[in-house]
Amino acid sequence: MIANSAMRNLLNNLTESNLSMSLDLFNPDFCMWNDCILLDASSLRNIHSIEKTIYQDQMDLEASINHYHIENLKTGLELIENWEERLKLKYPKREFILILSSTITGEDVVIRFYQLRNYEPEWIKLKDLEGYREEAILVMEILNAIQ
Repeated sequence: MIANSAMRNLLNNLTESNLSMSLDLFNPDFCMWNDCILLDASSLRNIHSIEKTIYQDQMDLEASINHYHIENLKTGLELIENWEERLKLKYPKREFILILSSTITGEDVVIRFYQLRNYEPEWIKLKDLEGYREEAILVMEILNAIQ
């Protein structure tokens, strides 16, 4: 797990959350479409809108569809850890990037994931998280040791 300094500051001051979260988010329905892993099969109900939307590549499609906005950083952290475990179990031979981001004050929390593809350009600059000066960012990598 890597994080920029803004996210490390937020995590150091994290307090418990009393907010409840939908169990569906902690038990997501991952599905496969066109070699993309999507968070929710309901997005496939309107497949034509996905096909009509212009994405740079599969990574961009996944990062755009596989995101969820929440109000609390603590809940976002719990959720991204849950998604990490579920993706490892369901897709053990695939590699993923999971991102938890917010404003530098911890508001507007977004979690997302996409598959790591070496043949596509980076969606997030992993080696320059400090370059994202207006965001607090935490990145989890699921790397497959067996190729």
